[in-house]
Amino acid sequence: MKPEKFTLHTTDSVNIAASFYNPQNATRAVLLLHMMPATKESFEPLARAIAAAGIASLAIDLRGHGGSTEKQKVGKTSGEKLDYKKFTDADHQTSRLDVDAAINFLKKREFEEKNISFVGASIGANLALESLMRYGETSHAVLLSPGLDYHSIKTELPIKELSPTQKVWLVAAKGDAYSADSCTKLHEINSKNSQLTIFEGEGHGTNLFHSQPELVQNIVNFLTQ
Repeated sequence: MKPEKFTLHTTDSVNIAASFYNPQNATRAVLLLHMMPATKESFEPLARAIAAAGIASLAIDLRGHGGSTEKQKVGKTSGEKLDYKKFTDADHQTSRLDVDAAINFLKKREFEEKNISFVGASIGANLALESLMRYGETSHAVLLSPGLDYHSIKTELPIKELSPTQKVWLVAAKGDAYSADSCTKLHEINSKNSQLTIFEGEGHGTNLFHSQPELVQNIVNFLTQ
């Protein structure tokens, strides 16, 4: 199915490009958070598979990426241009506001928080885990190549703070040593809420869809369990 295209607006006036896959009668939704450098289109294979399972998904371009490069200025016809390549760690951390705008969009579309899940890749995985903690009624998160710390978006505290009903799948490739080690550490911190898969070979984030072709359907299976 073809996605609907939207522009979301954050509380700090950044325009966020979004693609919304919304199958008929969907009651569950997944927020897709891409890696750096990438865009929402990196999740297209997964979004289509999720839609085929009757679940909606919202893929966004995080600020400074793809179509999310403008921050409006009050009283000005043109805004500030955003480029992730020039971001400080503090700038990257404001991507939390992009997640908030996306969650608000889904809630306005009548998706209950308990029926919202996350899939993130790399820094998007760190954001996804943190968001699972911040939105305590959300259910699942699939984390593709997370790290303990990407641009000061950290994961050790969030995985400790999950509620008993929240489930996380940690995924990395053995050749991606930092992420593989991070996944192992996160699983050790909270094995009750997480499951761990370390693939042989290489691949980072959504590039794992190419090296591990079964991963897309396995993610759908995890989200629907």
